[in-house]
Amino acid sequence: MRKLTLPILLAVFVVLALVYAWATPVFEASDELWHFGMIQHIAETGQLPVQQPGIETIYEQEGSQPPLYYLIGALIVSPLDRSDFEAVRAANPHVKAGIPGALDNKNLVLRTTPHPPLTGTVLAVMIVRLFSIALGVVTVAAIYASARIVTPTQPNIALLAAGLTAFNPMFLFITASVNNDNLVTALNSLVIWQSLILLRDGFDTRRSIVIAILIALASLSKLSGNVVVPVVALAALWVARQRRDWRGLVTLGVLMLGIWAVVSGWWYARNITLYGELFGTSTMVAVAGGRPTAFDLGVLLREFEGFRIAYWGLFGAVNVLTFDAFYRIMDVVTLLAVIGMGIWLWQQRRQRDALAYVIPLLAIMMIGAFSVIVWTSQTLASQGRLLFPFVAASSPLLALGLTTAASIIMNRRDTENTEKNGLSAPLRFVLPSIAVILLAVFAAIVPFASIAPAYAAPQPLAVLPESARPVYAQYGNVALIGYETPNVRYQPGDTLPITLYWQIIAPSQRNESLYITAFAGDSEVGKVDSYPGGGRLQTTRWQAGEIYADTYVMNLIDAGQVGTLRLQIGWWHYPTETIIAPVDANDQPIEAVLLDGGGYLNPAAPPVINNLTPATATFGNAIALEGYRLDGDDNLMLLWRGLGTLPEDYTVFVQVLNGDGQIVGQGDALPPLGTRFWRAGDNIASNHAIAYPDSRPTGTLRLFIGWYRPSDFLRLPVAAPDNAFLLTAFTTP
Repeated sequence: MRKLTLPILLAVFVVLALVYAWATPVFEASDELWHFGMIQHIAETGQLPVQQPGIETIYEQEGSQPPLYYLIGALIVSPLDRSDFEAVRAANPHVKAGIPGALDNKNLVLRTTPHPPLTGTVLAVMIVRLFSIALGVVTVAAIYASARIVTPTQPNIALLAAGLTAFNPMFLFITASVNNDNLVTALNSLVIWQSLILLRDGFDTRRSIVIAILIALASLSKLSGNVVVPVVALAALWVARQRRDWRGLVTLGVLMLGIWAVVSGWWYARNITLYGELFGTSTMVAVAGGRPTAFDLGVLLREFEGFRIAYWGLFGAVNVLTFDAFYRIMDVVTLLAVIGMGIWLWQQRRQRDALAYVIPLLAIMMIGAFSVIVWTSQTLASQGRLLFPFVAASSPLLALGLTTAASIIMNRRDTENTEKNGLSAPLRFVLPSIAVILLAVFAAIVPFASIAPAYAAPQPLAVLPESARPVYAQYGNVALIGYETPNVRYQPGDTLPITLYWQIIAPSQRNESLYITAFAGDSEVGKVDSYPGGGRLQTTRWQAGEIYADTYVMNLIDAGQVGTLRLQIGWWHYPTETIIAPVDANDQPIEAVLLDGGGYLNPAAPPVINNLTPATATFGNAIALEGYRLDGDDNLMLLWRGLGTLPEDYTVFVQVLNGDGQIVGQGDALPPLGTRFWRAGDNIASNHAIAYPDSRPTGTLRLFIGWYRPSDFLRLPVAAPDNAFLLTAFTTP
């Protein structure tokens, strides 16, 4: 039965990888657009590119990578017609790449259908993805074989190590994409496996040749292929010393150097000739873009959460997350594995043979992690998936640590028995199997629950929902017929959701963009630019008569103090920046389409009124007067404090009465924020320009203030006759 375990696991892995390939549209996997661009360039020109920073290319920074994966990919796709390459890679100009959890514009490229036919460039990409999946099979098998060597008496650890790799959603995602990580990961995994055999069995000329070839190929696949070299050298030195086989050590060293020089050395020499550097990393940083700010320990720690997430599942253009609970669970799993690994090392501290297998794996992880930190210190690349080339070291260590932790948790504290037999038979096989099955089940859910929906275009509606607020504005071939947004108060850092309902008048001949701009008073506090459908539904794909719901979530910034939110809706043609003027149902021009978006108040920026005169009054047990400033006789500023929330918006009335009790001046105005959005403790200022319709009055004048409801002029009660508070009296000459 155990002999069937690995084939079954690999079969499930292949099926899941195919599902991930289906769920992820072409060019939406991490950097796939540029990895395939590199393949396309080689297939078209027969040459490697020469990197020139500042010049946009179809391969961008990937043109600085070692070329083996791309050479193989070019050989695979060269017989296929890829004349539609530029059309397939048409860019989404509003993409939100590199923003985990972005709620719209996750797609890097535009497409006419979610799953275009398997022809041309799409077929070429899918075939290279199949090649990557085959490499993933090699990786998982090598990890299983490596773990069997590390813990020969505990096959459960090998199963767990292979399962933690095969059913890691992020590993599946990268495996099912065009990415040179897949080749270097497979080759490094084979190197690690063969090196463990070397530690177990000693030197063998054939094995030395295999190791040397694998290292050379890995070095020509990605720079991370060089990370394992010093560890292999140290392992070989250990074997030579233990077995006193210095000839075997020299043979391996000569083979490694000689085969590397023949197979890979030319590419590194090319780097020196073209760029004046061995690895080409400085040129790659210049093309990709360096860090905008200095890198230090604080930056590393702040980016560590994203780094962890990207090891287990950060999809798309580093902008598609899965369930938050999954990351928390894997954090716990990783922590348990680290603790368990520490316990195991302490238990085995005097067992040289056992440590001989584990120490090299730890060394690979340490050097690999250091290399990733060095790289991410130069450019924005804090992604845990960059550790995948060393997964043949990390997965067996995780499995060994988890098994040890499980042994402790299950009160298996007999160290001697654990060292000899591991966990009891039921636990040894049942627990890892359950863990692998659960991870596989979750991995199967992710493509359907998280990845595919991120790129699914909205479907047309039969009618406008009853919950929508009707409105009408036509922009060329499309009309805004309704919208929905919560009528609540916001502050900087909040997100404002809004759904717009579009009705198609006629097909569009070009792709047009919409914009939503949020204003609080005169300040712009948020903006969205997008193709409709959150970038997933171009206007050229719309059909006349259809109704679409178009939902966005806007991040509100700290750009204003207080105000009622107004959402300006418009359309424009992005390439030419031409604005599409709106008209109403009668085809009359509309100056601006403004929708009610709620309220906005920045609690960190309370109003400041110089030369404030204190005054106290309470209106309806909901609003308190704090003070005022009267400039001349026609400009009044009032400072209010909220005591609670009113169900409706009230207006401030300002009346100037002469000695006969007649109203000679008035300055009614709404406060900048509707009172239905006020909360206890808010400080809000209202400004009032007092108008005198007749000739300017003279003598002693009295200034009264109060609040009323515009719908029926009902005033808020205050301790004053007619609910009008006497603020001050002044004399005009």
